[in-house]
Amino acid sequence: METQSVLKLTLEGAQKIVDAVLKEAKAQKRQISVAVLDAGGHLVAFARTDKASLTTIAIAENKARCAAYTAFPTGKASKAGNERSDFHALAITLAAGTDKMVLMQGGVPIIVNGECIGGVAVSGAGHSDGEIAQVGALVLQGSSAVVPKTKEAKAE
Repeated sequence: METQSVLKLTLEGAQKIVDAVLKEAKAQKRQISVAVLDAGGHLVAFARTDKASLTTIAIAENKARCAAYTAFPTGKASKAGNERSDFHALAITLAAGTDKMVLMQGGVPIIVNGECIGGVAVSGAGHSDGEIAQVGALVLQGSSAVVPKTKEAKAE
């Protein structure tokens, strides 16, 4: 077969994700930026709360791109279940280009029917970025979470 059909994130779906993230951020009293990108790493929807720092704009977009490209949450955990050192995480970000990818936690892939259709990320809520982004990643019909392996889970 020379071609195949793939799921594609729509503006309607992306806006639904943004709305869910903004609702969760408001409930947690956080000032954030949220970015939703398609599987190719292109911006589909974005929002920034009134008092969120301007630096959160690029960070949210680049975390979402990283999650979309890798189909894996950003952060210190790798797909293999190893924890990256701060140096390693920074080195990967610098090698990929900080204008394209950021490995800090807060980016979550959007998985629908087992297929990565994009990424959503939050910046501005500190250690809650990933938790808030996950709320958005799970609002679409057929969506599921990607849970990083842990060393304990690998040993079982």
